[in-house]
Amino acid sequence: MVPEPRPYRHQPFDRSEKLYFLKAGLLVLALYFFRRAAAGIAFLAWLLVPALFLSFVWFKSIRTGDRLIDVLREHVTFIPIARTEGGRKSFVPWATLALILANAAMFYAMRLLSPVDRGTIENALCFLPPEPIRGISLLSPIASMFLHADAGHLWGNMAFLWAFAPAVEERIGPRRFLLLYLATGLIGHTGSIVIWRLFFRSALFSLGASGAVAGVMGIFMVRCYFKKLVIPVPLAGLLSVKLKVSSLPVLGLFFVSDLHGGVRHLQGDMSNIGYWTHVGSMAAGFALAVLLRLHAKAAEEKFTEQGLAAMGSEFGRRASIDSLQAALRLNPDNEAALLGLAREYAITRRPEGRELFQRVIALEIGANPDQAMAAYGECRTSYGPGLESGLQYRLAGVFYRKGEHEPAARLLEALVAEPSAPDGTRQRAFFQLVVLLAENNMLEAAHYRLRQFRELYPASPLLQAAEDKLVDVLKS
Repeated sequence: MVPEPRPYRHQPFDRSEKLYFLKAGLLVLALYFFRRAAAGIAFLAWLLVPALFLSFVWFKSIRTGDRLIDVLREHVTFIPIARTEGGRKSFVPWATLALILANAAMFYAMRLLSPVDRGTIENALCFLPPEPIRGISLLSPIASMFLHADAGHLWGNMAFLWAFAPAVEERIGPRRFLLLYLATGLIGHTGSIVIWRLFFRSALFSLGASGAVAGVMGIFMVRCYFKKLVIPVPLAGLLSVKLKVSSLPVLGLFFVSDLHGGVRHLQGDMSNIGYWTHVGSMAAGFALAVLLRLHAKAAEEKFTEQGLAAMGSEFGRRASIDSLQAALRLNPDNEAALLGLAREYAITRRPEGRELFQRVIALEIGANPDQAMAAYGECRTSYGPGLESGLQYRLAGVFYRKGEHEPAARLLEALVAEPSAPDGTRQRAFFQLVVLLAENNMLEAAHYRLRQFRELYPASPLLQAAEDKLVDVLKS
């Protein structure tokens, strides 16, 4: 049988996941401490990108049999912006797009003002405002996140926002995403002001979306830690190679670099970059995501994706089953994991597969009846038509409402022929079967089922209703 699922209050990360985090952390530290050597290696690799990439494309085309142009199309892009791999094609990150539009609109609207007026507004709305204007400066904690010093400042922040925010928004929803975006930005700005006051006994005035973007990156580290980033590496002109890298080491390196920059600030090495804002916001995003237990959903999603990706491979079947079982221990109602595991069990006709198919049908029958019908088709192919009686009756109703009368009749006929089915369910099945047969002008079969109904349940309140329905059909 399937192992008893454990709810989210149990630890979501097993030993392999903890080892993954340890390796990512060690990689971040190695890259940081040997950053000069790593930069040299990266530069050399970049010089070799054209030759290495063309060799890769050539060998992949030979191995897969795909056309060279198709392999090239898969691995190159004309859009030089990093993004998170995957995501539903139908999903539109409206909140992320709205933030980008709002930041751009604010910046270019400010460019329309004279330098004096622009300076006055920035001094009134940056955080904390050095020259507050009564009433207007109350907006500075939020408004400062939409102000930028120049176009490079703006679009650099927006590029990072686009790389990480859509994946976070898709998983936590636009409303929670916007709240966390603003909250982490506010925490980061406040934290940097406190640090500046403690160490330098002076005020700090900051503006820009980088704090809030860093907060999104902190949330991403928890909720999407297993996702890969697609980073465009320039190849020739506007053409770039799509390089896929693990996101966790990249984000860890950003955090360590910002922390190093913040320490250098405290040592007197000043710059215009708000390192402590980034550190505070990223830490706040990470902490809030953990408090909201987003890491449990992340582990569930990772195990599900791994399990489904390994399906269909003879050598990957054991890994597929283990991953899907791990996902179900975290969430026993994970439809994708249930269906994937049921399909794996169905290959060898393991009896647990029938139970899993039934759980999928029960979960989907209300919200997604088409998926429930499809799951029943797979179950019937592998295990025969029998289901739990109550579920079988409900599924017959779904087929009936969808106009699929033949499978509905088969389900009802199997149910009325099952003596172990509860009497109430069996009587309803008799009634619906008589109605269905009558509506399809199968009058002889309807009379036969009505006689059976009368013999088995002469006192049933549904018997008269079935007789009346049959009479109505005969009259028409």
